[in-house]
Amino acid sequence: MSRPAKVIFFDLGETLVTQNIEDNMVTRNALREISPILPKQVSPERMFELYHEGYKINETIRSRHHVEIPIQVWMRQLLERIIGDDPSDQLVNRAIEIIVKARAANAVAFDDAHPTIQKLSRVDVKLGIISNVSSHEVAMGILDNVRLTKYFDKIVTSATVGIRKPDQGIFRYALMQFKARPEEAVMVGDSEIHDIGGGYTSGLKTVLVDRRHRVENSLADYRFNSLRDASRKLESL
Repeated sequence: MSRPAKVIFFDLGETLVTQNIEDNMVTRNALREISPILPKQVSPERMFELYHEGYKINETIRSRHHVEIPIQVWMRQLLERIIGDDPSDQLVNRAIEIIVKARAANAVAFDDAHPTIQKLSRVDVKLGIISNVSSHEVAMGILDNVRLTKYFDKIVTSATVGIRKPDQGIFRYALMQFKARPEEAVMVGDSEIHDIGGGYTSGLKTVLVDRRHRVENSLADYRFNSLRDASRKLESL
């Protein structure tokens, strides 16, 4: 007989929240705000070209090796390429602030996120987040903006752990925060690779929330089209 769930982990992006406008547009707007504070004149268009080039390189490393490249690292690299010199700490920190604020403000909660999380908060189970994100502050800003922070006992991000889903390391770290065994935990997410695959190989029960009907075959123990549909099952695990 399986153990009752001690903790339920949720992915953040496209599980609890989605984007108000497309991510590249958010980045373009943030770079326009950064442009006037640079020590030399560089067009926002050129800044975005350099950002995109760096993003592709970093994303390859992230995907192949499941390591995070935190915003403090990639922002400094980007600014160095943009201005052709070492950026000051003040410039790096201000640019990070602008990006973090823009990305956090762009998130909106799915309409079934609050009802589902509120119901689970009344059940004898702990709630946590496991999210792949290069800035822990972005994740916290999103949760604050959509008023979900208070429901979660721990927020685990790849930015703080250094490891990305689907690597077992980030799941093991999250379990350690709750002193829980894998069989006492559930992973809820939209990504078959990151959330379901990672959770499965780490020994967690898994719940796929496939809002956009992208997954044909899944390793998930349970699959639903929304959190609303998954709510009753999550309460009973």
